[in-house]
Amino acid sequence: MKTRKNRIREKARKNLFNSESAGATVVAAVLLLSIIFTVLAVVRVEYVPAWKTDAEQSHMSEVQNDMAELKSTVDMISLFTSSELNSSEYGFPVTISFSMGGGEIPILEPSKSSGTLSLNTECCRMTIIPEKSSISTSPQIVDCGGITYYSNNREYLNQAFRYENGALILSQKGRSLMRQFPSFNIKQTDEDNYTVSINAIKITGEPDSISSNTDASLRLTGLYAVPIYDSNDSEGIDSFTCTILTGYPDAWISYLNETSKNAGLEYGTDYALDKIGSDTVYFSFLPGSNKTLERLCISKSVIEAELGTGGSLKEGEVDGSESGEDEDGSEEEDEPEEELTHGNSIILNKPGIGGVISSGTYIQFKNNGNNGNNNYYWIKIDGSEKKLKKNDIVKLVIDGDQTSGTADMNTNQITNFNFNVKMYIDGEYVDQGKVTGIYVKDYSDYESTLTYLLPSYLSGTQFQVDGVNLIGWWPENDSAINLYNIGIPTDDNILRIEFNSGSTYFDCSADYEIVSS
Repeated sequence: MKTRKNRIREKARKNLFNSESAGATVVAAVLLLSIIFTVLAVVRVEYVPAWKTDAEQSHMSEVQNDMAELKSTVDMISLFTSSELNSSEYGFPVTISFSMGGGEIPILEPSKSSGTLSLNTECCRMTIIPEKSSISTSPQIVDCGGITYYSNNREYLNQAFRYENGALILSQKGRSLMRQFPSFNIKQTDEDNYTVSINAIKITGEPDSISSNTDASLRLTGLYAVPIYDSNDSEGIDSFTCTILTGYPDAWISYLNETSKNAGLEYGTDYALDKIGSDTVYFSFLPGSNKTLERLCISKSVIEAELGTGGSLKEGEVDGSESGEDEDGSEEEDEPEEELTHGNSIILNKPGIGGVISSGTYIQFKNNGNNGNNNYYWIKIDGSEKKLKKNDIVKLVIDGDQTSGTADMNTNQITNFNFNVKMYIDGEYVDQGKVTGIYVKDYSDYESTLTYLLPSYLSGTQFQVDGVNLIGWWPENDSAINLYNIGIPTDDNILRIEFNSGSTYFDCSADYEIVSS
């Protein structure tokens, strides 16, 4: 038998469940939550990407300001080191901070984009050859180095900011634009007379990279500034050629063309400007016009750079690739017929292409790098990538006589070996084809039978061994020059081979022979 109290409670529950106002409250709450979630979804889909794009664009403006500060700082250090204060005796260190990541939106999208700051991981080299009556003098070569920021945006277009040889360059989608100009001045002294002054900037320091989404720093120290050529100290000059090896040729071509035209020079008559291959800019002040080159001055400022950390960082290259295995395929190199002499530092410089790198010769090294998530090394053959394991013994054997190609390496790092090869790892054959990319760091046990043979040519070829010119640019020499066991020179520890239609240039150590015809 139900008590009166229980009957009252049961009646109240029935009234609640049958209440229209209570049902309306629940429905209203559900609808309100649906509206809130719908609004949030629309905001996330429609508005957050646009806000994120704007925020990352704003961050890229900050990065450009940081790179502009880098350029102005280098200019200032160069000015101080070239003054009579002899500040280079004590150094002139300056630290610059870089905003590596940004573009966060509080609450809605708090994650940051990141960036990579790299030092001397890309090649930049300027070669200037003064000429008098079409006779070339010794080339003035400056390996400029450089500093590059690569963005890793989520929404906004990725960009790269590059400082090299005094220029600040913006690159995106394979095109480049010069944002701030280098010190490459063409000045009209009177109606038809001109002077050209070039202050080359060389950034030294071990190749390195830092990836971060917070901050990083770069320490710059002025070492010295020296004049390296002045036509007033010689018998005069009437023309010169300048080639710039760079990953940003469009920016340099646009700048040199605009600078020449602003000085009153006419393209094709007073100057020549062209792009050779994908990475070489050719500029020439031409003789024979009504414009006279009175003077050419070239100076060089050397700035030491060192990357520093400033936040949550990943060190080393952030890009990676696959790697392969290989098979021992030792092939014999061409044996010289005469007794060889060793040169610790050899310069072979020839306008245009000439000679061959012999089939079957090779370089070999041991990879000492780790295979961690952010620290691995690789070789790319015809676009196919393969990581190298620690302690891999890698042999790259030249496959067929090569009449073009490039190489760049130092005692710590290999960044370029652009030849057709057969690749072996730990004695096993892996792959063959064109080396389209290579990044090896911390290697050892370097061996080389790499051979270059230059037949006798009646043309200007400079051949310098340990600072002594054995063959000069003039008079013409018809001797053959052969280099064997090509390795890294001892003077600057940087091996370079530039073997293309524009020039043939070797900076290396090697056993050599000069064969008179």
